[in-house]
Amino acid sequence: MFRKTIIITGASSGLGAALAIKYSNVANKLFLFGRSEQRLEQIATICRENGAYVTGIIADVTDAALMRQHLDDIASEHGIDIVIACAGVSAGTLDGPETQAQALKIFATNINGVLNTVMPVIPHMISKRGGNIAIVSSMAGFLGLSSAPSYSASKGAVRLFSDALRGYLKKYGINVSTIIPGYITTPMTEVNNFPMPFKIDAERAAHKIIHGIAKNKGVIAFPLLMYFFLKLLNLLPSGFITYINAKLPAKPAFEEI
Repeated sequence: MFRKTIIITGASSGLGAALAIKYSNVANKLFLFGRSEQRLEQIATICRENGAYVTGIIADVTDAALMRQHLDDIASEHGIDIVIACAGVSAGTLDGPETQAQALKIFATNINGVLNTVMPVIPHMISKRGGNIAIVSSMAGFLGLSSAPSYSASKGAVRLFSDALRGYLKKYGINVSTIIPGYITTPMTEVNNFPMPFKIDAERAAHKIIHGIAKNKGVIAFPLLMYFFLKLLNLLPSGFITYINAKLPAKPAFEEI
């Protein structure tokens, strides 16, 4: 039986876990990356019960050498059809400005972690002239949020990287999807003590993402109303944006991968 080989980082919780479970069936081979062995094994067990071939891999996406080794091994033995760079961390400013340590951690995971996940698979996909790469950004990547400066910057960086990569890899038959979600019910948002409009559960978000990847959509954004609002907001004078931004509620210091 032909099976698709699907790699998901950040698969031990939140959106990554929801994607793994949603993809789990007899037609797929799943390679799930995460840092928590216990949580990852719980997700892997559910996926196996759904009929998928599953391998759980304990790895930190910031470890470039380790990620490349695992990804090269997977590509050599199984090939790679879909890779989803989902691992991410967040930290807020509730107790004061972000520290340098927070900023470095966020950039290392949210930017370098994406590069460490995506770059090693590109040569393998080019050699077979096909594949899907999906990179998880965020609505926060459209606006430098005062409540989460480094998170916003990191998600903006990977959004632009993903958009550029899409054009670069098109000639090789490789599809690149930029995933731009709004608020999703995950451990990362559970600590927020402010209104989160249009929030959806992780299962529904995973359904939208999987459907978009299957359709080779370049941008998978939801909710669309928030997506278009933020794009329009960026057209307003910078002083007005700064005024609004300064009024945003603080986000608790928290991280999740």
